[in-house]
Amino acid sequence: MNFEKLKNDPRLPQHIAFIIDGNGRWAKHRGLPRSLGHKAGFDNLKKHTEYVEQLGIKNLSLYCFSKENWNRPKDEVEYLMTLFDQMLDEYKRDYLNKDVRIIISGDMEDERLPESVRKKAKELMELTKDKTGFIINPCINYGGRQEIVKAVNELLQEGKKQVDATEFEKHLYTKDLLPLDFIIRTSGELRTSNFLPWQSTYSEWYFPKTLWPSFSKKDLVRALIAYMKRNRRFGAIKG
Repeated sequence: MNFEKLKNDPRLPQHIAFIIDGNGRWAKHRGLPRSLGHKAGFDNLKKHTEYVEQLGIKNLSLYCFSKENWNRPKDEVEYLMTLFDQMLDEYKRDYLNKDVRIIISGDMEDERLPESVRKKAKELMELTKDKTGFIINPCINYGGRQEIVKAVNELLQEGKKQVDATEFEKHLYTKDLLPLDFIIRTSGELRTSNFLPWQSTYSEWYFPKTLWPSFSKKDLVRALIAYMKRNRRFGAIKG
């Protein structure tokens, strides 16, 4: 099955996520600085955002920068912030006149983030909040444990002493997204890395060895075919 035949197939996931791993190793293998690996990774991210939208998948989450990534070298972090700033500019240019909603999952109040990134992220979310089409959810300055603690603290501030899962989920960054069906983590690493732990409870995971900048359209098709062959039971028994 090729890419064109996959379009709008009802067996496709409706919410897919990428953990974009392997940019630094991709650069190292080529004798390049890590910054060029990140640039190649972001260029590939733009391609795969288009692929996912073309396939008719409704929601796309992207693990771009975790809370733990602040521990990386200062120059690398600064370069990543430059890329995020550029990415948000491109989102505004490319999607503002389309039926595309931008939701940023992550702590946008953190003063370690450049002011321009925080401002542009909040502006994009506000400008696109009423759109009902494709949703792109970059996870920037995101941590799954931190998100859960944030939700608990918000509920406590509201005076809640007991809540159910539905009420709890209203306090997650992803409250307006569909359930997370499928997560692809590139580079062969077999870790979840604090990524959407609540949302991924029944997600299907896929761990290709390909480094993210080299993850191609054919690799995406291969991953989606693997997903469609799985029998998702959600704890029940199916024939």
